[in-house]
Amino acid sequence: MNEFLEPFDSHLLKQYRKLEGPNTYSRMEPSLKVLLFLPKSLGIGFTDLIRAEPLGLEMVAAALTHHDVSIVDLRLEDALESFLSREVPDACGIGCNYTIDQPAVLELARQIKQLRPGVFVFVGGHHASMCPSDFTDNSVDAVVVGEGELIVPELIDALEKSRDFSAIPGIFLPQTMHPGEIRSRSLIDSLDTLPFPKRVRKKGSRDGYHMGFQHPLALVETSRGCHFNCSFCSVWQFYHMTYRAKSPERVVEELSQIEEPFVLFVDDNFLLRVDRAQKIARLLRGEGLIKHYTFQARSDTIVRHPEVIEAWREVGLQGVFIGVEKVDDEALVGVNKNNSAENNEKAIDFLQGLGLDIWASFIVDPSFDHADFQKLKDFIVRHNLKSPTFSVLTPLPGTRLFSQLRGQLTTTDNTLYDIAHAVLPTRLPLKEFYEEFCSLYELPYSKIQLVWEGFQAWVSRGLSLRRLFTMIGAARRLATPEAYLKAHESRSPSPMQADTKT
Repeated sequence: MNEFLEPFDSHLLKQYRKLEGPNTYSRMEPSLKVLLFLPKSLGIGFTDLIRAEPLGLEMVAAALTHHDVSIVDLRLEDALESFLSREVPDACGIGCNYTIDQPAVLELARQIKQLRPGVFVFVGGHHASMCPSDFTDNSVDAVVVGEGELIVPELIDALEKSRDFSAIPGIFLPQTMHPGEIRSRSLIDSLDTLPFPKRVRKKGSRDGYHMGFQHPLALVETSRGCHFNCSFCSVWQFYHMTYRAKSPERVVEELSQIEEPFVLFVDDNFLLRVDRAQKIARLLRGEGLIKHYTFQARSDTIVRHPEVIEAWREVGLQGVFIGVEKVDDEALVGVNKNNSAENNEKAIDFLQGLGLDIWASFIVDPSFDHADFQKLKDFIVRHNLKSPTFSVLTPLPGTRLFSQLRGQLTTTDNTLYDIAHAVLPTRLPLKEFYEEFCSLYELPYSKIQLVWEGFQAWVSRGLSLRRLFTMIGAARRLATPEAYLKAHESRSPSPMQADTKT
């Protein structure tokens, strides 16, 4: 029997009957039992303010058409042991999109192996694809590198038929392979060929997904990739600088099946093809699919094509995410944004004139001094931004920035790579840096306003009081310097730091 399947033979072969020939088997049951897990996140507060459905796992689940698949979102249900005591899975997949989740994913894999020693455990997702060697552990049998909708079905089918899966493009076997041996996998030719996501529909589960007080919330993906190559982003590298889009008709068909009143498009650049975005809006208007929509867009596209924003406003556009990143042109050049401060300001003014919510994101450099923080504060006040978001410049694995600054990293602890903590040396003493960083959140956000909006969501959309208090607590942590400083205690220094100390 193939060496890669030896640990799983005793469990799997019970479901086969032997045919003629030494290694020929046929299924006695229609499918394997596959559980797909999303672990709890360790973020400082963002994960309580925004909890989105596990869309990646839902899409992989939909692609496993011939198997019995369930999704377990451990952010919503904290009962792994009791769950696995009832279920007898053949394979368990764990999603790892973010660097910060890597330690939690490994811990979850170890727990699964303890509870179900014979189960096959695999890991996939964005971070897993960019850094497969991060999962070199006895608890992980395979890592999916690339788009899971193609790779995972082939992996599970090979497992079902006792075939060698080491040669499947996009599969990394941590126990026997070197990352350089991974066979690259071509991207999916047409996104229209993908099935609709198999959305989590357990009782009460949809109520757990929200973005702020937009609740309940559904995610929709209409395209993948981006032509721009910002140094802090790994999306364009993951998709090899390509852009693929679902047809407008396919997008509208998927939206017609969504019950939630709030929809967030997860495309990295929803307006990359303005004509397509316009057609989707026209079709939505024709079908009467009016919802509260939010998408991400670049400010230069908004300035050049205000008509597309106006068309979407007619079908329910509620808000736009804009990566402002920096408040002046020199700093924008520094992150290879290929945009201008003027475009950012014009887009903000235009969106505010339409009464739309603006989710403006800013990057705070570890090199900021007090004057730099003040310049950012002045920009926020001058433009009356109500919902800005802030991230600390973080060289995430897989980005160009990581390659450039790897030698300057102050820690290798992935739990600090949540874009909220400094993993590069700060110009200000760390305590002062976090005091300035937290003061950014106190500037636009009013505690009274937060409670009032939460009360409205409770009355009109059934937001639970528990969820409201959790969100208030998360907002408080985001504005508390001690919460950030505590995370740095007893963390692993980078190898370079350790060498320097010795």
